[in-house]
Amino acid sequence: MKYEELVKNFSWDEVKNYFDKDFRDKLIRDSSDTAVFRVDSKWDKESLSYSQLKDKAQRLSAFLRHEFKVKKGDVVACLASKKIEQVVYLVSSWILGAIYEPLFTAFGPAAIEMRTRDRKPKVILAQDDQYDKIKDMFDNIITFPGKRGNSVSFDEVISYDRLKREEWEKISYDDPSGLQYTSGTTGRPKGALQNFRTLYSLYVYIKYGIGLREDDVFWTPADPGWAYGLGVGIISPIIFGKTVIFFDKPFSPEDTLKFIEDFKITNFAFVPTAYRMIMGTVKEPKKFNLRITRASSAGEPLNPEVIRWFKENLGFMIKDHYGQTESGMIVYNGWGYEADVKPGSMGLPAPGYQVTVIDGVIAVNKNCEGFYFLGYINDEERTKKVFKGDWYLTGDVAEIDKDGYFWFIGREDEVIKVSGYRVSPFEIESVLIQHPAIMEAAVIGVDDPVKGKIIKAYVVLKPNYKPSDDLANEIINFVREKYSRHAYPREVKFVTSLPKTESGKIQKYKLKELG
Repeated sequence: MKYEELVKNFSWDEVKNYFDKDFRDKLIRDSSDTAVFRVDSKWDKESLSYSQLKDKAQRLSAFLRHEFKVKKGDVVACLASKKIEQVVYLVSSWILGAIYEPLFTAFGPAAIEMRTRDRKPKVILAQDDQYDKIKDMFDNIITFPGKRGNSVSFDEVISYDRLKREEWEKISYDDPSGLQYTSGTTGRPKGALQNFRTLYSLYVYIKYGIGLREDDVFWTPADPGWAYGLGVGIISPIIFGKTVIFFDKPFSPEDTLKFIEDFKITNFAFVPTAYRMIMGTVKEPKKFNLRITRASSAGEPLNPEVIRWFKENLGFMIKDHYGQTESGMIVYNGWGYEADVKPGSMGLPAPGYQVTVIDGVIAVNKNCEGFYFLGYINDEERTKKVFKGDWYLTGDVAEIDKDGYFWFIGREDEVIKVSGYRVSPFEIESVLIQHPAIMEAAVIGVDDPVKGKIIKAYVVLKPNYKPSDDLANEIINFVREKYSRHAYPREVKFVTSLPKTESGKIQKYKLKELG
């Protein structure tokens, strides 16, 4: 179906009718189909069926309710990475009507404390190697695979009596369901409170953005400690009765491609940083026999050069998608409809969403059925700042072309003005990585007494290239000739890595610390 026809005929009734009156009856199934499939760092495998997932979640729910006194609206936190136990824990939170908060295992104690002080979790589930970080923070701790200190073991918990279906907590789509902290690309992370309309948002994105088909084997390596990994990696497969797939091993370009090959992945989604790492380090990409027909990228803008490289070397197209923890995925080059792709563009508004640009900033109407953001927890002032009437303001600057396509410029506080002209950091970065020596690049504006700002580039070189003044000048001239004679880096600094959030997004505000 063509995009224009889809938008014209789209109705949220399609989404509402997909779910039962109580959506949990659609999600928590009695089925022998595989619900979760996990491969560990040694390539050993384990799995759980939907019936087993339901049984364990009901047992865990009974324990949480009767022993830890968890009730509707309480926060339950999870500090685990790509483990079957955390899926059981998530489903148990749905049964209880609790608010699920994911935490990333790379966090130290200070980062965990920062993300749990606004509303202290009633209980936390943690893999046992995380216990020492949290043992003095929380009263109720469940650890797995074994007991640590004053914790209760997961195996002990799921031997508890089942919580029967008629005992499940009554909930609605407007009840809070999740607390997710933003990745902190521009400063202190913010705690975004969400309701169960996240299910509506994910349904639309997976069907029309990811373009999931009945015979697809879908996988995203994104960590479930973050919004995309949780929503797209765990909740979305459950929505559609597919298998949640975990590869519980630190990211490696070669291992990722091998996993895709071995497990016959057909539909894949990941962050631009990972795509750039594959492009910059895999020497023989064509040795992998991949079955991917649809690939997607989200988290930050995807450079056109990356799209070109994957098409030429691995034979599949990557489509760029845009969203936020607060808004969900709202603009994309979707796989679930027909529309032209303009390389470098963010794409078109998601079906069912009203998205525009207000004062240069991307804005989405909060009145659509799939909008789930309830505000920043314990921060009413910050919440007020991001709403203007019926519109949620994302803080991301973009332009809309005559065909309705969105083009990313940068974060509101990252756009560079050179001699009065507004310059897009993303466009310059996209040109920089076309240079054969560059694997990753980021640019910022630094103060200049004449021009107001000048552009400085921070560059990570590919293996076998070494920093030099000659290479820096070559890069400067490369951008000057290829992009613009007024907007190009006046300075290039070579770095071994770019500062990033734990989810892999570049933190521009930290670049100046590199000198």
